[in-house]
Amino acid sequence: MSPFAKLSATLAAVRHDIGALAAGNSEAVIAHKFGGSSLADASCFRRVAAILLERDDATQVTVVSAMQGVTNTLIALAATAATRDPAWQAQWSGLRERHLETARDLLDDRSGAVRVWLEARFADLADTLKALAVLGIPAREALDAIQGLGEVWSATLLRAHIEALGEECALLDAREVLVVSHGELGVSVDWQVSAARLAEWRARHPQRRIVITGFIARDEAARATTLGRNGSDFSGAIFAALFEARELHIWTDVDGVLSADPRLVPEAVSLNALSYEEACELAYFGAKVIHPQTMLPAMALGVPIHIRNTFKPAHPGTCIATVGDAAEGPVRGLSLADQLAIVNVEGAGMIGVPGTAERVFAALREARVSVVMISQGSSEHSICVVVRGADCSRAEVALDAMFKRELGQGQIKAITVTRDISVLAAVGDRMAGMPGVAARLFATLGRAQVNIRAIAQGASERNISVALDSADAARALRAAHAGFWLSPQTLSVGVIGPGNVGRALLDQLREAIPRLRREANLDLRVRAIMSSSRLLTNERGDLSADWSAQLASSDQAADFERFSSHVHAA
Repeated sequence: MSPFAKLSATLAAVRHDIGALAAGNSEAVIAHKFGGSSLADASCFRRVAAILLERDDATQVTVVSAMQGVTNTLIALAATAATRDPAWQAQWSGLRERHLETARDLLDDRSGAVRVWLEARFADLADTLKALAVLGIPAREALDAIQGLGEVWSATLLRAHIEALGEECALLDAREVLVVSHGELGVSVDWQVSAARLAEWRARHPQRRIVITGFIARDEAARATTLGRNGSDFSGAIFAALFEARELHIWTDVDGVLSADPRLVPEAVSLNALSYEEACELAYFGAKVIHPQTMLPAMALGVPIHIRNTFKPAHPGTCIATVGDAAEGPVRGLSLADQLAIVNVEGAGMIGVPGTAERVFAALREARVSVVMISQGSSEHSICVVVRGADCSRAEVALDAMFKRELGQGQIKAITVTRDISVLAAVGDRMAGMPGVAARLFATLGRAQVNIRAIAQGASERNISVALDSADAARALRAAHAGFWLSPQTLSVGVIGPGNVGRALLDQLREAIPRLRREANLDLRVRAIMSSSRLLTNERGDLSADWSAQLASSDQAADFERFSSHVHAA
């Protein structure tokens, strides 16, 4: 089943189960979720508490992740102990000292009770790890219990700090109320049971501020379990729904959802608003800020999600709601998924034969290979699917077995795999019904000398996806980002011969560049200047007033090949 089919099925179930929860709540509940990067050390805990206490939320629900890196360390601890490697003891000791030191730094002379509590919890963890070392295998139930401890520790630290500042605050261990099950579509919440348990808990804990553990829950058999990776964000949305919150603020370390990956496109901008559907599309194709599953409860109840930066709390971030920003252009953002491969099934015997596509997808399902993208021409001569690179060999073996007879008889010509593929996705609600969007994308990629391997667009017209060689991916992303005016149109400039005419040109460029960037959204970058004997290169393309002196003192000899390759960089 495709990701969006899963999303639709799960969303329908969520809307049915929790629709009744949204009625009759007179409190202005605001939910917050803080990730691990926001809780890296004691200074981060102070920053989080300051953000929360500055707000005048009538009821404030705060879901927290483990401290940065703790969940990975706990998983590694369990794995090390299960191999009977005594190195787990040093890892355990380091993790214990990190939390004790955070408590001392955060609470000063009030840290005694929390440190005693932490010592007891770490003693329990040591006993569990010793048992795993005896068994020699990390039992699933033990692993679920171990990897969720970080949230319990961080929630306890934050609650203690808020109370030390003079504010009443309740602590809710999610395992007391949240009941989930694990199925083929992922984690399912038992909304009715969870809501009933929360109502009982809330009757005993009427405090205005509540800190809740993210990531963890219990299953139908009351065993400790987790919501999977990215589960803390999902917990934030779940408790926003259970508390019937008006808004959910997810605090992270970036200024909201960006128009592209800033590591590849430094000019990427923070988006003011997105629709739920736009955010889902961007997330499925590589945007890391929010996981699609997180949005399910919010979508069901229409709760706006605000993506905010803990380290820049004054920045408004991105609002994800039912409707995005109608004032913006057709393409809101670009995502790039890498480490993929194309598997192509080709043959004249496929033309007009019913059930071929069904057999392709049945084979991939049996091999447990998830399909990222599908493309088929109307001639039916070939079907190509994009899969994760790690799955491509398994996909090829499964398809060879499924079509063994057709391959032997020549009805299927070949099943081929092309590795090192990336998928670039252009996303935007306003792409629907607007002519020329695809033409602009393909023209932009053509000018950037990027070859397209496969194309896919859904009937919603909200997403155009193209598969291309990974070697071209960064150049394609930058070109498309500028082509849709999501950032200034960037031109790389090189000048050969800075004599009288060249000098005048460069002086004119230096004066014009700020104005062109400001008024025409045009970003000219003078990346190289070459005389008959010297070469001056600049990564950013900033043309300083003393460029002539820099050229004269450059230690690079004139070299046309170096000049050309630098100017034509991605």
